[in-house]
Amino acid sequence: MQQSPAVAGTVSTHLSRFLMNAVPGPASGRLHLLSDLGPDVLRDDLARTSTHSLLTIWEQLVLTEPHTLIGPRVLANAPIGTFGVWDYLITSGPTLGQSLSRAVEHIASLGDPAAERLLVEEDGRDVVVRHATGSWGPDLVEAVDLFALALFLDRARAAVGRHVIPSYVTITHRPPARSRQLAEMFGTDRISFGAPYNSIAFTEDDANTPLPKAQPGLDRLLIQHAEQLLAASRPVLRWHDRFRMVLATAFREDAVSLERVARRLALSPRTLQRRLWENGTTWREQVESIRQQHTLDLLRTTDLPLQSVAGRVGFSDARALRRAVHRWEGRTPGDIRRTARPTALG
Repeated sequence: MQQSPAVAGTVSTHLSRFLMNAVPGPASGRLHLLSDLGPDVLRDDLARTSTHSLLTIWEQLVLTEPHTLIGPRVLANAPIGTFGVWDYLITSGPTLGQSLSRAVEHIASLGDPAAERLLVEEDGRDVVVRHATGSWGPDLVEAVDLFALALFLDRARAAVGRHVIPSYVTITHRPPARSRQLAEMFGTDRISFGAPYNSIAFTEDDANTPLPKAQPGLDRLLIQHAEQLLAASRPVLRWHDRFRMVLATAFREDAVSLERVARRLALSPRTLQRRLWENGTTWREQVESIRQQHTLDLLRTTDLPLQSVAGRVGFSDARALRRAVHRWEGRTPGDIRRTARPTALG
């Protein structure tokens, strides 16, 4: 499916709205202050919120309930229709296997096609859905990965109309403290941790099962509808704001380079530089600005050692970090932390 460049770096409000509703009250209120997570935006099914803002929601969920299986657990409150047309693509095709393929092909109807890498393949006995996401913090990536695998299983069960048991599950992360609970969620002990990739496999019998909600031609109508909705959708943020969101995400991933950021925006590096010049700025100025913002946020809201903060924002060591903070603020990192304590986020 050909994607509009405007879609890269954004997600459906169906997904953002759902995850926002899972965040406890006070924390949710703070998230609503973000420019593309306000109530009016989240009520608009044609709006596209930034992937950066979605990651901020995931961060809050992980911080609120650390060391829990928050990714799969939130799906307990996600009936069919929660994720808009994507839910019907995955539950209304001729067979489960075909529905899985179409849901993967049209993942832009739900998530960010530039950040979510999905593949459906057959290994001779099973139909396997593979998933990978960005290289953000390990807790965040684990939550997103487990959410994605659990989502495909939950929707497969809804599509077939019975309690489908996967052939096996592979997970790139180490076994969580509640691995027994994870086995209960997936319905199988055949879970391999530390695997090369994340995947969930369905038997050929399950994959070839005709779906009870399938009707001749319905899948084609749903695909057409999904494409029309995507064409009519619009990112909430202006181009420059989206660029800064993507650049901030690159800092999270330790992937700050002109080429990578340009690719996320579906631009060539030269075009990106020209767009920045048209907006009265340069790549170097923007990198320095985001580095400053990210550094000060980490100092104000975390207790990370200075060496760890330095590594996260691209400084060689804590001494270089101190020099930069003094240049920006005329104060030391310790001064910033002491004055921020009363208002630091929990």
